[in-house]
Amino acid sequence: MLRYIRQSLDSVRQTLAPFDGDAALAGRFRARQIQAVLRLTPLTMLANFFNACVVVYTFWHQVNPLLLGGWALCVVYAAGVGMESWLAWQRGKVPETASVRALTKASKHAALLALLWTTLPMLLLPMAPPESRLMLSSVAVGMLCAGGFALATIPQAALTYVGVMALGTFIGLVRLDHSLAVELTILLVMYTFIVMGSVLSNARTFRGRLQAEAEGEQQKQLIGLLLRDFEENASDWLWEVSAAGRLTHVSKRMASVFGRSEDALRGEHLLNLIEATLDRAAHEERQALDGLKRCFAGTQPFRDVLAPVILGGETRWWSLTAKPLMDADGKPNGWRGVGTDVTASLNAQREVARLAHFDGLTGLANRNRFQEVLDGIEDGGPLGPSEALLLCLDLDNFKTVNDSLGHSFGDGLLRVVAQRLLGRTRRSDLVARLGGDEFAIIRLGPVTPEDAEELAERLIQSLSDPCEIDGVRVRVGASIGIALAPKDGQSGDQLLKNADIALYAAKYEGKGRFRFFDYEMDTRARRRLFLEHELRGALNRSEFHLVYQPQFSLANGAITGCEALLRWKHPRLGYIDTQECITVAEESGQIEAIGNWVIDEAISEAANWPDDIRIAINLSLAQFMDPGLCDRILHKLYLVGMPASRVELELTESIFLTDPKMAEHQLLTLKRAGIRIALDDFGTGYSSLAYLRSYPFDCLKIDRSFVAEIPHVPEATAIVRAVISMANSLHMDTCAEGVENASQLEHLRQEKCHTVQGYLMAEPMSAEMFAGFLKRPTGERDAPQATATVTPIKVVK
Repeated sequence: MLRYIRQSLDSVRQTLAPFDGDAALAGRFRARQIQAVLRLTPLTMLANFFNACVVVYTFWHQVNPLLLGGWALCVVYAAGVGMESWLAWQRGKVPETASVRALTKASKHAALLALLWTTLPMLLLPMAPPESRLMLSSVAVGMLCAGGFALATIPQAALTYVGVMALGTFIGLVRLDHSLAVELTILLVMYTFIVMGSVLSNARTFRGRLQAEAEGEQQKQLIGLLLRDFEENASDWLWEVSAAGRLTHVSKRMASVFGRSEDALRGEHLLNLIEATLDRAAHEERQALDGLKRCFAGTQPFRDVLAPVILGGETRWWSLTAKPLMDADGKPNGWRGVGTDVTASLNAQREVARLAHFDGLTGLANRNRFQEVLDGIEDGGPLGPSEALLLCLDLDNFKTVNDSLGHSFGDGLLRVVAQRLLGRTRRSDLVARLGGDEFAIIRLGPVTPEDAEELAERLIQSLSDPCEIDGVRVRVGASIGIALAPKDGQSGDQLLKNADIALYAAKYEGKGRFRFFDYEMDTRARRRLFLEHELRGALNRSEFHLVYQPQFSLANGAITGCEALLRWKHPRLGYIDTQECITVAEESGQIEAIGNWVIDEAISEAANWPDDIRIAINLSLAQFMDPGLCDRILHKLYLVGMPASRVELELTESIFLTDPKMAEHQLLTLKRAGIRIALDDFGTGYSSLAYLRSYPFDCLKIDRSFVAEIPHVPEATAIVRAVISMANSLHMDTCAEGVENASQLEHLRQEKCHTVQGYLMAEPMSAEMFAGFLKRPTGERDAPQATATVTPIKVVK
């Protein structure tokens, strides 16, 4: 507390302290303070006059008219003094600098005005009737606040004014014989401190602004001096020509630049000398020379006109500044000026302009340049909207490569990608890097869908080839979204939006491919945005629920557990596809909250089931990488009194692609806690035997896409047999998903698969139905035999 008070006092002292700097600068600061008060003077003096009239009118019959009239005349006089200062300022008679005495004078004027107004509540408040007290209190508080804020730029005057007003009003309230006198006094003190605090805050802000302006002015002056010094020292030579344009004065510096003697140059035509060096000049250089000729043909001074000169096979750029010479009759009689070699600065400017439009890493056009060209599509022409092709590219798996091999490797990969894009496009195409691993290509002019398709295929093929950087070979690939103008958008922004939608569709459908935009994509994109919005409140609105699909042992037909499956029933759209729901949740960052709810809900329900029934819960990548996952699950198990061995977490192979070390640590933590781990959808992703050897899985889940094709498709049958055999060798359980007919069930039994789940045995069901299903006699809830008549359990949603 003492520290805070000390800091506050230091802040007040700094605010009231004189301005730092030289005397002239401090004087200008003080003048600005006074001018800021003078801007409000007409308004404040009008308020003084009006309030004085109100007081006189109210107390005319309650106080001696002579005393009241004298007081009013003093207020009017004080207001007149303020208005006189304002009028002097308006007429420009107030100097641009002010002394400390001027601020002291302003403070004295504020104190005098405060004394005039504070006599009212101090003398009249105790004796006035209730109605007059209300009016008097309002006037006193209003004048206190208004005066404080009006004088805020001169904090000494403002604090003096507020202090005097508050003191007089305080004395009046102390003398007041009223039941609310104490409360009113407390309010007065509070208002006084608030006004004083506001005064100090506004004064600090005003002071800071003045100091910032002063520093800016000093910097401006310093820069001006440096620029003038630069101009003086960079004026490499002086020159003078006659009315015919021939050199009459040649400096040594100019002669050395041309590599000729002063006498040899004298009498030469300056423009001819320059033009003689430009035998094979470019169009830009010819244009600059024409501009210089126009300046010499006129009669007005010119400054910093560029002139190209080729000396020693190198193009140098001169900046010529000159003014016309006049004869005795006032007619032009030649030119005198200076020449400066600005080649280096001009190259620097061009480099800055290049960097403003090109990506520093890849050399491609950057987003600024891309947006300029994109905006040009909207301009079109007299024949209607422009025709153009826009391709948006996004590298597949770039983040994984960048995170695992380092950012320098990722930069090298981006440079290789840029070169391949340039090698597969036309010189007239704009190839841009928009940021990260996002690229875009604009081809202006008529383009057929067949041309766009051919270009996209060529790019995908090129980018799918392995890249070797520092001896390391990687493969990334790319997805492409295509939009054609004006069919897919008559403005650049609309075209870009639709190309992005097509790119999203290409990545959603499996990466490494391209998609043309169609308006169904736009509908899907709008649906996704809608679902993302609706998903944010779905948990709070209790729109989620879980269903449970039993898992049966093929050894004895008994139920060993069940898989918890998420369902989202939207109030208007009905049931939303689970995969669509999960995808939107993952992309919008809501999957963790939903996943945690699933864990809590599933464990709470499973606690009511027999001890030999496990609950299988699917985890997303974001959930799995949460360091607090294990503690959260164990805490929930402790609350419901259920052992960890009854929980089985189902993971996909994507968890090993982001951070393998973190994944291994998390798996070992869960295993040590006694939680079972199942590898879901095995065989459909980046399946690697290294996962099975390195990570402690308890179960492999055979994907339904393989189960659906057995025993009729030999390749699928062989894969299922190999997975089961491998799992048995590694002492892992196997569970086949999507079993829908008796032949699939019999084949899995023959291959010695451990457990199965699917619609043949039971559909997913609510927790209440599953609990009732478990209460059936053992024979009635066993898995059906392959030779028996199948009567699956149907669940009506």
